[in-house]
Amino acid sequence: MSAKPAFKRLQSLEDKEFKRTQRSASESTEVNAPAEKLWGSTRRKLILVSLCFVYFSSCASFSILSPFFPNEAAIKGADSASIGIIFGVYSLVTFLMSPLMGIWLPKVGPRFMITSGLFLMGGAETLFGFVADMPNGSVFIVFCILLRIVSALGGSMADVAIFAIVAGEFPNSIGAVTGSMEVFSGLGFMAGPPLGGVLFTAGGFRLPFIVMGASILLSLPLVMFVLPMPRETTSRESKGSLLKVMKIPGIIMLGSCIILSGVVLGFLDPTLAPHLKPFKLNPTQIGLMFLLMGAVYAISSPIVGWIGDKTKKTKLLIVLGVAFADLGYLALGPTPLVPFLPQKSVWFAAIALILLGLSCSFYLVPCLPDMMETAIKYHGLPDDITTHGVLSGIFGSLISVGAFLGPTIGGAMNRWLGFPWSATILAAILTFQGLLLAVFSIFEAAHRRKRFASYHQVASGTENGLPPSAPTTSNYGTMNTPNNVKV
Repeated sequence: MSAKPAFKRLQSLEDKEFKRTQRSASESTEVNAPAEKLWGSTRRKLILVSLCFVYFSSCASFSILSPFFPNEAAIKGADSASIGIIFGVYSLVTFLMSPLMGIWLPKVGPRFMITSGLFLMGGAETLFGFVADMPNGSVFIVFCILLRIVSALGGSMADVAIFAIVAGEFPNSIGAVTGSMEVFSGLGFMAGPPLGGVLFTAGGFRLPFIVMGASILLSLPLVMFVLPMPRETTSRESKGSLLKVMKIPGIIMLGSCIILSGVVLGFLDPTLAPHLKPFKLNPTQIGLMFLLMGAVYAISSPIVGWIGDKTKKTKLLIVLGVAFADLGYLALGPTPLVPFLPQKSVWFAAIALILLGLSCSFYLVPCLPDMMETAIKYHGLPDDITTHGVLSGIFGSLISVGAFLGPTIGGAMNRWLGFPWSATILAAILTFQGLLLAVFSIFEAAHRRKRFASYHQVASGTENGLPPSAPTTSNYGTMNTPNNVKV
């Protein structure tokens, strides 16, 4: 028997064993009920609806202050640096706290964490509406920063719990469910600024924050109703799991993808409007250009997630995302390296933004499912709430890094180099990362194939595949095998 059929046979056996152990492990996690009939399709749909509503509300509350807060803060005596800190402290706190929330999650359970996070976020958002009554100057600035810190703490708790719940409740559809939630994330970011402007015009500074804070707090009863009571929590130490995950080469590579996906999204925040100014577009039309990219991202995300779940080719999807991002930024510049590209063309810029919207969904949505598969299936980490929490914390933290670096790098590069060369340099960085990911994926697949092929002679002589004593240790970690043997 040749090595290739044996490899396929052994891989099929491993997939079946992994699914069996996954079902067995899921019975002990606190995001699954003991009786399968309790989790009918209606209950799962309610969970998904509630999580999507939370996602929409939290993202809208994050962006609702963009159209009016800078001017109001300047009136209250805040300079541009202080206003930047008020905006940026949210991402900083999320970056620092998300891994800690992932470690804490197994001890308190996702139900407690998400409800506590929503309470903190909704309360801080509501109280933010009253900072206009604070004295001008440093008192106003300090209270704004403190409330943004509390809101970010609540947001990191909710996000980590949401991803852990998705991993526990939808283990075979993580990509599709994550993509569906990204639709509401995009809608929240898109709806936040115009909603904030309308509410500010209608009711002044307080009304936008009171409305968004109330919507977050009103989601608490729905979340508490649809999520199950935890059967038990675990006191197992999660710091070890965090260290194990951070040592996995595949997780490190995916982490760079998550960061750069945030850079792709955030790079245009301070740069796109000035770049489009020579196009003679009014503010409404510039807003529609932003909306175009966000709409494409929101529409394509669930499709990309579904494709990833069906094909399991998540790294290939990420590489395609890199290609879309390269083409988008080179066209949007347009790059000086290709002088015949249309200059100051609205339709060409629209095509570039469509490509960037596609790149964000291809770049980001497959990352979490790939992280789960890499850590659990190929490196032997348990498929439980501890692993889900750690991976969710890493995911949320790295997204915040990208969200911080994108506007920071974009603003600095645009100031010193101009938009065309800035976009070209970013495309070059993305190309290098995409090539690195492609080469890594090829070597990773070859390593796994070589490991399986080494057992083809044993497999050809046995009816059931690998014997229980077959060792499966490699430089890439320990792989689950029949009878869960780890050497």
